[in-house]
Amino acid sequence: MSVFVDFCGDEGVLLSALTEILGCSLVKEETDVGILYRGRLLDIEVVLIGDHGLGDDCGINFSEYMYQLKLVAFESGMRLSSYDRMYESVVVFVAERLCERLRFRTQVVVNLQKIIATFDPGAGADRSQ
Repeated sequence: MSVFVDFCGDEGVLLSALTEILGCSLVKEETDVGILYRGRLLDIEVVLIGDHGLGDDCGINFSEYMYQLKLVAFESGMRLSSYDRMYESVVVFVAERLCERLRFRTQVVVNLQKIIATFDPGAGADRSQ
C-alpha cells in the first residue's frame, strides 16, 4: 500500500512529521533513480519517495500528489493471522495523521489501482472500503 501526500513544503517538515508519527527516523538513501528515505516499523518497510514519476492511471490522479510513502509488508509479519488488519490500520492511520499534522491531502492506494481512503483537511475523511 502507498500513501500519496499532496505536500509542496520543505521536505524536512515532512520528514519531521513522519518521524513524529512513526516513532522512528527515516534514513536518506541515494539510488540510481534518485533520493529516497527508508525506515522500518512493525515488520513494515517505510519508503518515502519524492518525485515518484507515476502518471495518472486507474482513475487515480497520482500527478496531484508530490510524495509517495510506500509501506511494504515484510513476509515475516504476514505469517501471523492478525497482520493484515494491523498493516492496513497502520497505513490508514499514517495517512490520516499526516493530513492532520501537515494540513495537506493524503490518499491511501492499494497496488497503485484502488483508493481505499482519502483525507482532506477541509473536508474530513472518505473511506471507500
